[in-house]
Amino acid sequence: MSSSHEDLHSPKDVYFQNARMYQLLKLAECDLQNRQLIEQALADRSARIPPLFRQYFYDYMYADNHHDLRQVNYMAQIAFLLYFFADIFIIPDIFFLSGVSRVLLVIVAMLCGSYLFNHYKNIQVLEMFLPICTTVAAGIWIGLLLLSNSPHVSTYLYATAIFILVTNLCIKTQFKGALYCSIFIALFMTIGAIHLLTWSQGLIFAVVSIPLWCFSIYINWNNTLNVRRIFLRNLLDEWNYQTLKNLAHTDDLTKLYNRRHFVNLAEQAIQQWPKHAGTCLLMFDVDHFKLINDNYGHDVGDRVLQLIAEVTRKEMRQTDVLARFGGEEFIALLEYTQPYDSLMIAERIRKIIQKQVFYITPDQSIQFTISIGIAELESPEQTLDDLIKKADLALYQAKKAGRNRIKIYHPDILKPATSSSSKHRNIVQAVQQAAKNSDKQVQSSSPL
Repeated sequence: MSSSHEDLHSPKDVYFQNARMYQLLKLAECDLQNRQLIEQALADRSARIPPLFRQYFYDYMYADNHHDLRQVNYMAQIAFLLYFFADIFIIPDIFFLSGVSRVLLVIVAMLCGSYLFNHYKNIQVLEMFLPICTTVAAGIWIGLLLLSNSPHVSTYLYATAIFILVTNLCIKTQFKGALYCSIFIALFMTIGAIHLLTWSQGLIFAVVSIPLWCFSIYINWNNTLNVRRIFLRNLLDEWNYQTLKNLAHTDDLTKLYNRRHFVNLAEQAIQQWPKHAGTCLLMFDVDHFKLINDNYGHDVGDRVLQLIAEVTRKEMRQTDVLARFGGEEFIALLEYTQPYDSLMIAERIRKIIQKQVFYITPDQSIQFTISIGIAELESPEQTLDDLIKKADLALYQAKKAGRNRIKIYHPDILKPATSSSSKHRNIVQAVQQAAKNSDKQVQSSSPL
């Protein structure tokens, strides 16, 4: 795969953070500006998620919590339904109305919850479902108490505390939403207290309920804050991981794959090589590169290598693996490519680089060429080392033959000209002639 566009998102490279099977950041997002945003968010007392990472936060929370949220919703609905048995003894005068109300509400909640959890991946919607249902249930329950004439209603009113707890304890992203639901529940409790309790009973109820309400809100806020900080720390860990991985896999000068990572990828490709598909290896380097360094300095030599990397990267396909192999040497593995096609690619690269004009100063420029050696993978038993040696041998022959040319490996490459070597030379010449004809057609079709 082309090293410039690869974001290193292969399944084998996925970063397992707390057993989560997905990446939080793309490699392109691991710049210093984004790291500064993450650090500033961590230093913020409210740990506000930067807008750039907000959707990542919601996706992260969905993957981590949606299963547990579904279970908690079902448990809360069942618990609300089971309270009917308490109603039979505490408010027996309306137990039938209580049973019908609870059953209808639970059926509606289960149907809506099943639809939302099966069709929505928005954690904000899913997380607010339980607080909203709990608020509605609290309102219905207070209404039932107001309709009852049971002498135990004033004591039963204390059970409303469970609604406050359920509303707040499972919230991790929607603090404001849960707060609003808690306010509505507190309003229902106040209405119930005004109508069902005496002043002395209301005072005791307030002394018990208000601290519980405040404590639940505090737990809600702490849950939200801790989850944000955990996410931001994981995000920072992911930034560090992606950056270090990129450094380990990438050549610092050209931004192509380095030799070690190329070997790993190429060996995997060879092991998985299908017999019906062709695979070729290109090895090329800069002609007279030492003279460029000696005459113009190593900084110019480095810029030449960067230019070659940039040009070659653009000519490679997404399936090709391009790397700097060392010094002025480059290497590319072309999967699913027959020798003739690899020659066409190599010839195109050679010609484009030959035409490059590198300006040292506005008044001084140089041009340079490359030589290319090609070897074909012949069997799955063939090792990468053997393939590289053959491509390197072909490159050596290209240098020996005068440079700025392509040689393809064949068994008799070191022997005097034979029918086999002539065949390969004819193929190269045919490719070069085809490239020339293509250029002529383009020039003739260009407007004057």
